[in-house]
Amino acid sequence: FVANPGETVALVGHTGSGKSSIINVLMRFYEFSEGQILIDDKDIREYPISELRQKMGLDLQDAFMFYGDIADNIRLLNKDITDEEIKAAARFVQADKFIESLPGDYHAKVIERGAGYSSGQRQLLSFARTMVTNPKILVLDEATANIDTETEGLIQEGLANMRQGRTTIAIAHRLSTIRDANMILVLDKGQVVERGTHETLLAQAGLYADMYKLQSVEE
Repeated sequence: FVANPGETVALVGHTGSGKSSIINVLMRFYEFSEGQILIDDKDIREYPISELRQKMGLDLQDAFMFYGDIADNIRLLNKDITDEEIKAAARFVQADKFIESLPGDYHAKVIERGAGYSSGQRQLLSFARTMVTNPKILVLDEATANIDTETEGLIQEGLANMRQGRTTIAIAHRLSTIRDANMILVLDKGQVVERGTHETLLAQAGLYADMYKLQSVEE
C-alpha cells in the first residue's frame, strides 16, 4: 500500500491479522529480509536509525509515564527541548488545560506509571511527548482505545491537530475514530483483504462492514 504525504491510512482487523507487525517493521523494531518499506522512495534500511526515530512519532495504546514531573515526561531527557516548546506541544494537543489545573502545573509530580492520572490524561501527555519533536510521520497504535469520557473530546481534538499536514499510519480498534481516513486497509491473516474509504467499504458489505455493524451494536 502507499500512504501519500499528509494522508491518514488506517489499519483494521481482528487480533493476529498483522496490524502491529506492520508498525513494528515500519519503526524498525523488527528487521526484515523480504519486501521493502520506502520513505520518499528510499528503503528505510538505508536511513540511520536515529534519523528514523527523529522523523517518526509513535503513540501507543498504553502511555507509559516515568517518575519525575510533567515536563520531564514530555521532554524525555532531551535537553534541546525548551520549557516553551513543552508548553506549546501541550497546548497543541489540548493537554494544557488539565496540566495547568494541577498544583505545580508543568512541575506537578508524576510517580511510576503515572498513577493518579487518568488513562485519558496519560494519553494527552503522550501526545505532547510525541509532538514536541515535530515528527513528519505519525504512527498511532490504538491511541484511543483506553480513553475516559472526561477527556474523550480533548483527545479527539488533539488527534485531529496532530494529523493535520502529517502522514499518519493508524491502527484503529474503535472504527468510529477513523471514518475520515483517506484509506482504510482491512487485514486478515497477514493479507490486505479490503481497501477503501469508510463509505466504500460499508457499501461493499464485506468484512469491514460486518466489524463496523458489530461495534455499533455493542456501543
